[in-house]
Amino acid sequence: MKNNDENSATAVVANPTGKQVIIDRTFEAPMALVFSMWTNPEYLARWWGPKNNTNSVCRMDVRPGGAISITMHPGDGQMIEVNGVFDEVRIPDKLVFTTVKNDAYSEEQLKVLHTINLSENNGITRLIMCVEVVRTSPVFNTSCQHIEQGWEQSFDRLGEELLRMVN
Repeated sequence: MKNNDENSATAVVANPTGKQVIIDRTFEAPMALVFSMWTNPEYLARWWGPKNNTNSVCRMDVRPGGAISITMHPGDGQMIEVNGVFDEVRIPDKLVFTTVKNDAYSEEQLKVLHTINLSENNGITRLIMCVEVVRTSPVFNTSCQHIEQGWEQSFDRLGEELLRMVN
């Protein structure tokens, strides 16, 4: 368990299958605002990705079958394009989407299913996210530890953005 006083978040991470990461965080913000941080491309671009990451492109059509496209710049000169599709959208408490990262030759390197569930109690929003590696290429065989670290840093950034917005 990790406590982060800066954004009043708690994270519990489990890796039950080796291909799945479950992250449980709380944010001192209303659920509707947390949901909009996932569904408004301007907001998502501010926090998506690990620390030092910026996003030059963030487009989304938030509906079942709608597309998501993010171009990430992790700060090391790389450019990472992530594309996907929304599988389920239930306003204001659930999102399910799949993302794919391709290599420079448009070969799929990593396919991930994300399931986000939100609940609110007295202005505190609990976010539980399951990240499941659906497919990975042998060349890109990333570990769930890297996925876990990336999402933990993303959620730290999300917490900072939420603090700015509610204060």
